[in-house]
Amino acid sequence: MLLRNSYNSDNQLIQNKLPDKKDYMKLFINPLAESLYQDFRKSGYAIQFSENFDKEFEKLTIAEQSFWYDLAAEIPDKFRTLNLFIRHFEDFCRTCIITDDEVRVLAQKDQDILLSNKSFQSSIKDPQKFFVELNYLIPFELKKIGYEIIRYEEAFEINIIMIRKLARAIHSRYLHEIKNQTIKADNYIFYNPGNLENQYVSDFDDLPDDIKYSNIDNAVHIPTKLLSIGYKIRQVKKGFRPFALHLNQEEIETMARVEHIRWSWEKRLNGWAYGNYKDELKKTHPSLIPYEQLSESEKQKDRELVKLIPAFLHDIDYEAFPVSPNRIKKLSYAIKPQSSIHKILDETREMNTQIRNLVSLTPELEEMVRIRNKKIEEAISEVEGSYNYAQHIQETFLPHDLYIRECFTDSFVLFKPKDIVSGDFYFFSRQEDLIIFATIDCTGHGIPGALLSTLGYGILDQAVNEIKLTDPSLILHHLYSKIHRFLRNDAEGTGISDDMDIILCTLDIRTNALSYSGVKNPLYRITKGELIEYQAQNTTNDNCEKEDCQYISTKIQLEISDTIYLCSDGFSDQFGGKRHKRYQSGRLKSYLQSLLDCSMSEQSDRLYQEIEQWREENNEDQTDDILVIGIRI
Repeated sequence: MLLRNSYNSDNQLIQNKLPDKKDYMKLFINPLAESLYQDFRKSGYAIQFSENFDKEFEKLTIAEQSFWYDLAAEIPDKFRTLNLFIRHFEDFCRTCIITDDEVRVLAQKDQDILLSNKSFQSSIKDPQKFFVELNYLIPFELKKIGYEIIRYEEAFEINIIMIRKLARAIHSRYLHEIKNQTIKADNYIFYNPGNLENQYVSDFDDLPDDIKYSNIDNAVHIPTKLLSIGYKIRQVKKGFRPFALHLNQEEIETMARVEHIRWSWEKRLNGWAYGNYKDELKKTHPSLIPYEQLSESEKQKDRELVKLIPAFLHDIDYEAFPVSPNRIKKLSYAIKPQSSIHKILDETREMNTQIRNLVSLTPELEEMVRIRNKKIEEAISEVEGSYNYAQHIQETFLPHDLYIRECFTDSFVLFKPKDIVSGDFYFFSRQEDLIIFATIDCTGHGIPGALLSTLGYGILDQAVNEIKLTDPSLILHHLYSKIHRFLRNDAEGTGISDDMDIILCTLDIRTNALSYSGVKNPLYRITKGELIEYQAQNTTNDNCEKEDCQYISTKIQLEISDTIYLCSDGFSDQFGGKRHKRYQSGRLKSYLQSLLDCSMSEQSDRLYQEIEQWREENNEDQTDDILVIGIRI
């Protein structure tokens, strides 16, 4: 239903009582379905898909109406699968940030569910494109009945005082630029059609509502754009200098892409659609296309706008500071510097730019290059789309942050896949007073590693949550016997030798007695300032299906305030530094000891910054998936 696990206007998670079904139909489903049909019918798209859009909604057959009611009813739940929530808005509707890839995912969900309506299925010429266009219209229809779409990560910690300060700073900067005649209103961040003389040069409080809310909406999304590159904002303490934010080209490009998404949805929420020409009356605009398809001059406008953000923060005495990657891992548009897919695409574009700077091509060759580049980008985008959907699948089965917090209040999980999806994975499960948790490192990374991680997680889940095993040695026996059977890793050598390293623990929360068992991966414990390393005491056994195959588990009595760490080898094996060396486990253990007085969330942030600085010191790529779990008892 619409209001389950939603967020109020103060961005607080609320557990709403489900509305009465009749009220829900009357207040949400019915008006949304009818409005969606009528506006789609009036749009220029309807005739492309079917000739059956010639009737008013009330004159449709019951079967035809049911399609639109079913479509409206599915909207809240399908949005929730992409971490998008619907809530009432006050004063103005916050612009949603939904990527084109996410729109295609939403459209596919509709197509899978709703094309079972036989009467509708036969009348649609191009179902895939039909559902894509419908989903671009949905936020506009929600706005009409008083709802907005948000992503919690974007809205978290935003307060109206900060936003109004930013909005005033934006408008003040605009007035300054107008006086110096250095910009044109049509290119600026808060451009709205109208009389420049009467509207734009007014004080902020005297601005018309549409212009004022446009400034506020841009202010609301400054934290969103910064979050996309891994930063939050905070007020500078008295007596301190603000942190100077210097944006590199990759960060500027990421924020420019987010700004274009924001601008596009702001247009759509005000009834605009794509058209070959900008037309104020028909509300069509040629720039309502993906960022990658914009001309270089249009992209440059977005880049110039985001470059002003550090100045806006300075104007209101705020600064940007880096956050844990866990805060942005659910953002589909966030910067992902470790992804080889993104790097290939960026390097291809950079190479094309350099070639054009070196030689002049004939129009014929220029067209050949354009077509070839388009095919390359389409192929890479198709691969990227597959990776992104694989990431969505992997995130679905991995334990949610809130569940981990229920298991261990004072903990963190630092999870950095090398290539979007990961061969490393983590496991948490609670069985009454026992908590079973583990870090697992599968052979490889990317898609091959992710396939093994999916198989491994399923087997672990079966062992713990179905068979109810709690002894780490028995869980490992079950895991490896199943893995080797599935991979046909037998004595004849007919299968494949891929495997996984693991450290698995069971903690009795009544007594703080910890049992652990591992293969290759060690367990670190810091107690009374001293770090103790517990080596894994097992090796993988190809014939571990046999009864006489045993795994060893060890018991440790933990003390209050002890901290334990479970790691894959990705952190210690990362190349970097001035001499292109591995980080190494010795350095990691020393660094963990240096974090003893930090909170667990701060430890996660510092570990992330440490490995990124190490990697970037010699401009190294991330060499493996990285997984570190820290738990304070």
